[in-house]
Amino acid sequence: MIVPVSAGGLQDTMARAVASELSKAWGHNVLVESRPGANGIIATDYVAKSPPDGYTLLMNDSAPLTINPFLYRKLPYDAAKDFAAVIGLAQVAWIMVANPQFPPNTLQELFALARARPGEINYASYGLGSSNHLETEALGNQAGVRFTHVPFKGGAELLPALFGGEIHFALVGVAPVLAHLRQGRLKPIVYGATQRSVLLPEVPTISESGLPGYDSRAWLGWFAPAATPRPVVDKIAADVSRIISAPGFLQRYITSVGLEPLDLAPEAFAEFVRAERAKNAERLKHLTLRLD
Repeated sequence: MIVPVSAGGLQDTMARAVASELSKAWGHNVLVESRPGANGIIATDYVAKSPPDGYTLLMNDSAPLTINPFLYRKLPYDAAKDFAAVIGLAQVAWIMVANPQFPPNTLQELFALARARPGEINYASYGLGSSNHLETEALGNQAGVRFTHVPFKGGAELLPALFGGEIHFALVGVAPVLAHLRQGRLKPIVYGATQRSVLLPEVPTISESGLPGYDSRAWLGWFAPAATPRPVVDKIAADVSRIISAPGFLQRYITSVGLEPLDLAPEAFAEFVRAERAKNAERLKHLTLRLD
């Protein structure tokens, strides 16, 4: 199982949890290997060129297959043709958080400050072309405001910058910041899903905050090289589905950390990814984001 992020994050943690359960079910070790870098391109390309035998899989988020094709003029893989969708695992809604000393407490207050000080309000992301980079740019574009982007390698670097006030705000997953929100080290501004989070019911949604219907989420799923036999894909998908839908696993690794279960079988997940790719293509038409 190849993951495009460093060890220790939410994506890596879930990959290792599923791999551990699969090892028990299959009687063989399922190993997780981190290949971070280049906005997921390194890991994604590695799996695209791996033997299509079911022994090398990719755990990916939204960016490499549904955002990168519209940011890079040339990728070493074909996002639409080089992969077989295996299973959609979960979705994560972004939550906008800020240093408690940052004046705005609502989304509209943030927009008002950004209009008064164009280009002076900065935000952090997990890197150029990452899902939360795109989401923040799209949010600013819809509101007609401009923020300054400060990319980081991941949450381990991003959070200290927020604590220290070097960064004004960031869109992140709930899991990495939940304890900090409860301790008052960060403050919530707005939640990205169309419904409020059960973990943070006091935080209003973007839709409630002046942008009706706005839905800001990323997702996690598994992929195999395109020519992997369908019976192999179906077997992996069925076994993973049993694991992630088990009440204990669901509670520990999905709902308690602010994720929403997807559990999409191969055909349904493939259609989901196609829809996400089309959505991001349309959004990026209105943004001036190119990375090569």
